[in-house]
Amino acid sequence: MTAALVIALLFGLIFLTMPVSFAMFVAGIVGLWVEGGWHTALGVLKTAPYQAAASYTLTTFPMFVLMAEVMGATRITGDLFRAANGWVGHLRGGLAYAAVFGGTMLAAACGSSSAAAATLASAIYPELRKYGYGEAFSTGALAAVGTLSIMIPPSIALIFYGILTEVSVGKLLIAGVLPGLMTAIGYGVVIWWVLRRSDVGVQPRQPMRRRVRASLPALPMIVLLAAMLVAIYSGVATPTEVGALGALFAFIIGFAMMRMDRAALSGALSRATRSSAMILAIIAFSSVFAVFLSLSGTPQALLQAVQESGLGPFPVLLLVIAVLLVLGVFLDQIAILIITLPLIHPLMTGLGYDEIWLGVVVVKTAEIGLLTPPVGLNLFIVSGSSRVPVATVARGVLPFVAAELVLLAVLVAFPAIATWLPGLSQAGN
Repeated sequence: MTAALVIALLFGLIFLTMPVSFAMFVAGIVGLWVEGGWHTALGVLKTAPYQAAASYTLTTFPMFVLMAEVMGATRITGDLFRAANGWVGHLRGGLAYAAVFGGTMLAAACGSSSAAAATLASAIYPELRKYGYGEAFSTGALAAVGTLSIMIPPSIALIFYGILTEVSVGKLLIAGVLPGLMTAIGYGVVIWWVLRRSDVGVQPRQPMRRRVRASLPALPMIVLLAAMLVAIYSGVATPTEVGALGALFAFIIGFAMMRMDRAALSGALSRATRSSAMILAIIAFSSVFAVFLSLSGTPQALLQAVQESGLGPFPVLLLVIAVLLVLGVFLDQIAILIITLPLIHPLMTGLGYDEIWLGVVVVKTAEIGLLTPPVGLNLFIVSGSSRVPVATVARGVLPFVAAELVLLAVLVAFPAIATWLPGLSQAGN
């Protein structure tokens, strides 16, 4: 009963627009006070937040965030898009395919879907409109492509899952490769279907020399991203080390290309610091709520209730996915992970599900939530960047949401899509 009231308090605080980190902190303190009194609450406050934040693995976050901000400051997104457009721009819907390719490459450097969506909308939306693509289709496609950053390494959501559940971050990042590429291909299929009878945006075929020339500015970053993925997969470096090296080489590339002036450097460092501080605060404060749940015995009671209900593992999985999809309508992906993982992870692993596959499924549902009205975060980000009404963006994203649901079903039916590569890799934490 106490757990239900505290969880209700948590959701109430979130819907009253309190930041999720502070909502978890307040709800956790109240729960600990009810369960064990002030001595218990103060004892947890002395140790849990520090132990949660003082983790070597957590240094992965600021490094990847810094790399993403440096790449944004050096305008690499435009280079990736122009390179892709040179090769596929002559096809029907070629500019949209180029956006998917550029978004996939950006996802491999960014890790944040909101940052990717904002970058794509500001850099690519004007080009799509210039060549005659409709407002709804253009913004819907960019909102969807932005979500690739939540799955393709270095996914901040997968790193978050690994830290909260103590699962190998390296294996989780590798697990996101095939589902992420499968999602990108799925978006390409949607673009082909929507534009199959339209000649909008078709450009003249560019000569080979011009294609190569357009690709050269993007080549250093493509090589860096490929090297990072190989380093994680082979186990040569940990994700934390790869993040640090990625940030370092992003700086080097920016300075070598003469795109990193004082203003760009200051802006990248400032944005990376704010984002990292927010993430670390969420992790530190969420530990208080996690201790309360453990002290209350809620995960164990939930697992016992499911076992006594007679429901098999698959119906429970469907129920969990349904709950996550509903939460995705109202909450952002990080809030969903923080609130649900203390309950979902022990429940589903107790039923025999693979925890790496579970991480990919949970993150995939959060990815869908980013595109689902009324609170799909990417819809508002793209709307704000492109100045297109949210309702128009939501209308354009519907075919991509349908594709996401199909891909989620495929991922549930064939878990090896997520577990095969981690089983082969030597990746560690």
